[in-house]
Amino acid sequence: MVAFTNILLTIFLTSSSITPALARPSPLSPDPAGAKNVGNGAGGQFIGGACLSSADCASTCCATLNGAGICSGLGAQFQAGKTGCGFGDGGAAAPPAGSPPAAQPSSAPEARPDAGAGAGAGAGAIDASLPGSQNVGKGNGSQFITGQCLSDADCQSGCCAKPKGVCSAVAVQFDSGKQGCGFGAA
Repeated sequence: MVAFTNILLTIFLTSSSITPALARPSPLSPDPAGAKNVGNGAGGQFIGGACLSSADCASTCCATLNGAGICSGLGAQFQAGKTGCGFGDGGAAAPPAGSPPAAQPSSAPEARPDAGAGAGAGAGAIDASLPGSQNVGKGNGSQFITGQCLSDADCQSGCCAKPKGVCSAVAVQFDSGKQGCGFGAA
């Protein structure tokens, strides 16, 4: 009986010590799927993709991670080992982040009327000074996570979280005060 108990205890301890090792997420590294967006400065790289400067990223934030650039959400630039926006930007993230809104005055005014017409009650005006304001209200899935949105159709993730209208990953649509996807839905 003692031998049987020892065997069961050994199996339990061995399996419980292996399980946590398998459940650990792998270290953060750039997603190779966006290789075509690296270094072109077109702002088409998704969050998690590699970048050479903030101009590559739809979020306007190329964060430094282990000596390389990875596109990051503006609120997550110091998470998971990242050391902030500005990789490849000559030491400062402010000029590239400020440049896109200044270069897009024609697209921001187009988005502003859509906010008044298409947004439901409680929706705020679009802030044209924020990165990604040119993507608000287009409904073509071009807005990055943490960007402003008027509906789920604006977001690459397919989730415009309530109550403020911010693109969110579906998995965290109820985190940090968010009330789920579907902002702007009638």
